[in-house]
Amino acid sequence: MRGVTPITSLVICLFISFISHAQSTHDFVLCNAVEKSDGHPAAVDSLKFSVEVHGRTVSNAHAEQRQRPRQIFLVQDVSASMRDSNARQHSMQAVRDFLAASPEDKLALVDFNDSYFLDITPESAPAFLEKYNDTEFQEGLRFFGGTALFDAVIASAAYLEKDPQEGDTVLVISDGADDASKRNADQMERELLRSKIRLYLLLLAPPKHPNPNDGRSRSQLMDAVRDTGGVVIKADSGNVPSLRWAEAMHSLIEVADRVDFDLNTPLGSPARLDVSASTPDGKRDKAVEISCPRYVSPQ
Repeated sequence: MRGVTPITSLVICLFISFISHAQSTHDFVLCNAVEKSDGHPAAVDSLKFSVEVHGRTVSNAHAEQRQRPRQIFLVQDVSASMRDSNARQHSMQAVRDFLAASPEDKLALVDFNDSYFLDITPESAPAFLEKYNDTEFQEGLRFFGGTALFDAVIASAAYLEKDPQEGDTVLVISDGADDASKRNADQMERELLRSKIRLYLLLLAPPKHPNPNDGRSRSQLMDAVRDTGGVVIKADSGNVPSLRWAEAMHSLIEVADRVDFDLNTPLGSPARLDVSASTPDGKRDKAVEISCPRYVSPQ
């Protein structure tokens, strides 16, 4: 039997290379690299991004800062717990302040207690505010019942997926409790990761007499926020004006660092993702903090 000729070896190598390339896949995530000193976006062109995906070889990682209007669903808690500690007033002012910081975005409103309601479909900020401030609409916000927070977030994500755009975001305004959802926090997180929708949370103060079980759902919600690359801001931290938090939150949503990379083989299930930034000489940049999804999902 004759040995393999050089030409045959070349063909085999080219074939293997072609198969390997055909199996590779391109992906991206949206992150926020911010200066620790003032919370402002860091200059991406002065940073070198490194990406690790568990079980995969990553190549061609690079980042680009993108600033653009976004599709944002405001998910507002109108359950009974919002009647305590002036939470209703803080919640409604938070919506108005966020609108003031988001003049060019498309915004929608989902209210929830033990059910959820798409009260305002995606609108410009002025059109949204006109509907939100309408006397009849305001009188309809009665703040009662349980809290189906996870269901409301999943429903918001499903609506965004009808016309997906880069940077789609769900912003929850709530004390973080959930006692009425038919679906759980794990299902909510999987849906958000699969669709690359980032979850943000304005965490309002809990009621004076909270349910002992609320802490678990609040913790699950905050974990989901961080796992999708979002941020938690506590509304009761200090005497920071609510418009200040709204501007800070909106800046994180609107100004995002898109980190692109290639994987040697496609993902079959969500995989752990680690993104870090260093200075051009390869040293870890301790002045910059990165908020990035903790998992990447199959496309």
